[in-house]
Amino acid sequence: MCGCGIIDPVAAYRAAAQQLHFSLERVEPKVELAFPLDQSRIRFRFEMGVRNDSNLRLHARGLNCKLSLNSADQISAIGDIGLPGGFDVAAQGKATVPLDLALTYRDLQAVWRPIMDVVQHHKPAIWKLDGTANLEALGIGFDVPIHSTKHTNQ
Repeated sequence: MCGCGIIDPVAAYRAAAQQLHFSLERVEPKVELAFPLDQSRIRFRFEMGVRNDSNLRLHARGLNCKLSLNSADQISAIGDIGLPGGFDVAAQGKATVPLDLALTYRDLQAVWRPIMDVVQHHKPAIWKLDGTANLEALGIGFDVPIHSTKHTNQ
């Protein structure tokens, strides 16, 4: 034994991943009315920006997030978003990750009013995305928290 400590080859990647910046770039809700009404949906297409200020290329295996809408009088959980496929972020680079969420009529019943206030009546609110991205370095996976907000009508 030489008294050498165990070296963690992934430590630099973990440190770099903690410096990632996540941002909601665009949120586009689209109402799709259908008859019978239980066939109606709202589809959300949004883009999440990921900025990597480190000197290491980072690879995410996927992510899991919750989307919510915070208005003056309430917080509404909109839905869960998963991205089973991965994405890469170049060193000193930025990636744009497209995300989709579709809500059925049953899902909509609980969140209809706050979504319509934003979509049709243009009331101020804040979209909020919280979750984790699962990154990988040298075959070892680890999670990084995601927190991002975007004010409506911006």
